[in-house]
Amino acid sequence: MSMESLPEEIFIEIIEILILPYNDLRAPRLNTLRLVCRRWDELIQQTPSLWTYIWNGTNNIYVERALRCSGTLGLKVRVSHWPKVKNRDKERFWSLLLPHLDRWEHAVLSGNLEDNIPHALARKGASRLRSLALDSDSWKYETIHGPFPGWLPSLESLRIQNFGVSWSTQQYPLARLKRLYINLPQRAGFGQSDLLLRQIIDSLRECQQLVSLHLTGIHTSPDILTENLTPIILPNLEVISLSLPRSVDCKLLETIHVPKCRLIVIRPWYWASALDQLLKALENLAGGIGTAKISNCATVEAQESYYKAYLGCDLRAVDSGSSFMRLRLEVNAHLSWKRCLQETVPFFHRWIGSFGPDNGWDIRITTYSLVFMTGILLAFATYLPTALTLTITNAITDLGWSPNASLNVLYVPDEPAFPCLEQLELWYCKAFAGGIIRIIAKRVIRKDTPTPLRMRIKLPRDVDEVERVELAWLSDQLPNLIIQETPVFLNE
Repeated sequence: MSMESLPEEIFIEIIEILILPYNDLRAPRLNTLRLVCRRWDELIQQTPSLWTYIWNGTNNIYVERALRCSGTLGLKVRVSHWPKVKNRDKERFWSLLLPHLDRWEHAVLSGNLEDNIPHALARKGASRLRSLALDSDSWKYETIHGPFPGWLPSLESLRIQNFGVSWSTQQYPLARLKRLYINLPQRAGFGQSDLLLRQIIDSLRECQQLVSLHLTGIHTSPDILTENLTPIILPNLEVISLSLPRSVDCKLLETIHVPKCRLIVIRPWYWASALDQLLKALENLAGGIGTAKISNCATVEAQESYYKAYLGCDLRAVDSGSSFMRLRLEVNAHLSWKRCLQETVPFFHRWIGSFGPDNGWDIRITTYSLVFMTGILLAFATYLPTALTLTITNAITDLGWSPNASLNVLYVPDEPAFPCLEQLELWYCKAFAGGIIRIIAKRVIRKDTPTPLRMRIKLPRDVDEVERVELAWLSDQLPNLIIQETPVFLNE
């Protein structure tokens, strides 16, 4: 079928796909398609949905045509005041765009906004605006005074980064707000941040439709919330992410009631005197989550990179296998995993028990260093010895590292770690070769138990061909051993 014989609605759908996504290339792609022939140009200009994306990085002739061709449809507006974004006539751009403020549905304003946003924007209302994102690159603490824009009765998503705002429910109506993300620079003074945080917390009581809450980078004084707060009930909140001074984290967790919460992220996590208080606050929070008591198993994941590490607990229903509660605690990189698990495992047991009977543990370890993986394995073997499954992922392997040191905890002669282990999954690398063979000999080939260990070995593409053949032969001989080919390269 030729393009000429295509129905118009199918042709327009194809054009929509060709100019996706909504980014800097949308306008040039659309203009290129218009040049194919007169018929294409006519159809494109007669389709308002193709012209709803407005960016100040395009020339004003295109902006004027887009505003005309889009008719009365809602607009997706992006204004970027970065050095590389060129628009020689800013006044002309705003004179074209401001009369259509009542059509804005999604807006992203970023870059050095000082003196680049007309004051007229604050005096107008955007009745259809559903999402607003503000992001400044200013090195000083930039504050927006007054409504920005003025009247936002339909606002559902608000994202503020590197900005100070004059926060009030009159300026940002919260009755329909579903997503709130605020990330402020630490260069803001205590007084400004303290006031802003208090205003945000007070206004949360009006956010009855809020689904996702993210507060981070607000550099407040530690004793800002010493008094008892009136309980904050957020009946629809599913995701909460906090990175505030530890005392503020704890106070907020003790105050809010989130019966539908499914994901909690705390970053950074302080290993100091407030640790017990934080764990207690999390337990109190779990007690208010309205999940019915169900039989569950827990996936505890430790992940470590050069710059950060985190410990996560994901609860899954035994009958369906679906995740219903996830907790993620971010910690400093290169921490003591022994101390970390010593503090958290009792808490994890109580946390899991608050949702239903505990039916086993699944441990997942991801690390860039075999040295650190050894410490993580030893810590888990000490504090979670009853794990049923263990998954080890080494993103990067260390040159010259001892071939046995990383895995010897799994095949020591007397009392191997994780005696209840039913399944082991790990990546193959030269540093693991000797340890893998010993695990197979000691724990996969078992005649003294009806359920020997099941083992899955993932092979990277750069594994030696001789080793690949040997492992394939072993897999043919052992029903509990699975060799899985992957397209991944590992640095060795």
